[in-house]
Amino acid sequence: MKSSSVFFCNSCGNEFAKWAGQCPACHEWNTLVETAPFLKTARTKTGQKVALKPAESFTVKTALSSQTGYTFSTGIGEFDRVLGPGLTKGGVYLLAGQPGIGKSTLLTQLALSLSSKNHEPITNNSVLYVCSEENPAQVASRITRLQGPSLKADNIKLLNTSIVENVLETINSDPNCLVIIDSIQSVSTATNPTTPGSPSQIRDSASYLIQAAKENSVPMIIVGHVTKDGDIAGPKMLEHMVDTVLELSGDRQHLLRLLRSVKNRFGPTDETGIFRMNSTGLEEVKDPGAILLEGRVKNAPGSCLTMIMEGTRPLTVEIQALVVASPLPIPRRIAKGISGNRLQLICAILTKHLNLPIATKDVFVNVTGGMDVKDPGADLGIALAIVSSVKDKPLPENSICFGELGLLGEIRKVGFTDKMLKEAKSLGYSEVFSPLSHTSIRSIKLT
Repeated sequence: MKSSSVFFCNSCGNEFAKWAGQCPACHEWNTLVETAPFLKTARTKTGQKVALKPAESFTVKTALSSQTGYTFSTGIGEFDRVLGPGLTKGGVYLLAGQPGIGKSTLLTQLALSLSSKNHEPITNNSVLYVCSEENPAQVASRITRLQGPSLKADNIKLLNTSIVENVLETINSDPNCLVIIDSIQSVSTATNPTTPGSPSQIRDSASYLIQAAKENSVPMIIVGHVTKDGDIAGPKMLEHMVDTVLELSGDRQHLLRLLRSVKNRFGPTDETGIFRMNSTGLEEVKDPGAILLEGRVKNAPGSCLTMIMEGTRPLTVEIQALVVASPLPIPRRIAKGISGNRLQLICAILTKHLNLPIATKDVFVNVTGGMDVKDPGADLGIALAIVSSVKDKPLPENSICFGELGLLGEIRKVGFTDKMLKEAKSLGYSEVFSPLSHTSIRSIKLT
């Protein structure tokens, strides 16, 4: 008897007839799950074959001439910064983030912005919001809260369904719209008997939705959940299928939210959009440094201002360090906002090249404002904050720093060095510790 199920790898997307603890293709462990096979020919609930749309062929010239109004602005500056040229006709965008981080809020504001403006690809200002997780009343209440008393959202259509076929039928009847699917884990297709959220269901549903977006030249934004490890839930194939993968991150206990592009076929992947959560939704932040440095205590030992790059935008953050005697045989190295391994490495460099007495001390490092800093240019700021705390001497007033530390104690250049130096001078910092002013950590003297 032929098996009615296959085993699908969440990591690489390959299918196998038998289960195995390790995927034979990508060699990842415990990634094979039992799923229903993908139907090669789509059928309706009565068993009849779905009529396929005949393929169209284009020359390069005709393809380019057909893309009038190929991209258009969303009306949200920070969103456009991340996307590059804006939303693209036929583009499929996957937006992922932790629960409660603001994904639905951001998309609701996007729907309000687009529905109130006249864009050529969206001739009737229509936005189709698929309410598969919430009912239309819940989404409408959020729209009312974000829009305010002067509610003008007649161009936003709330589709109360979680069936992919219903969404496809609505898109075919009104191809001049923006489609928002909230979320891919809660929709399902009748061609797959598995439950919504299963790897094969996500794959099949996404396949039909992406096909409809491409054939009708409809921009589509799909919301995706994340696992406890921060990865996008579902098969890894989902990220390959879409055109752009966006990640909304931030500390829920702080106000800032960062929108980054992990993959982008239409624009850059090195830009960051910065928002601030408030009672009226997500507000664009033009000067994030003013928020991150709010309430800072000046001339305090252990505090260091450093400049990092968020995309192509220089950003000033405060790094605080606290070094105290340890009651434990193995001193602690605790980091918040930076990698713990990175802190261990910098402590080793300071011990070797500055003879800093921290081998028996606990070292705590924190990046204020809830920022998660991965820029290697923050190495020098972390080191100087630790040195300042150990010596109990504040860094020079009105000073800032940036630079990567090497294992030999040298200060190495980072990307956009000239741009950060220009930004530091424009902000009025009188002393800048950088690879251009100092060659090694030994050459920096705290007075």
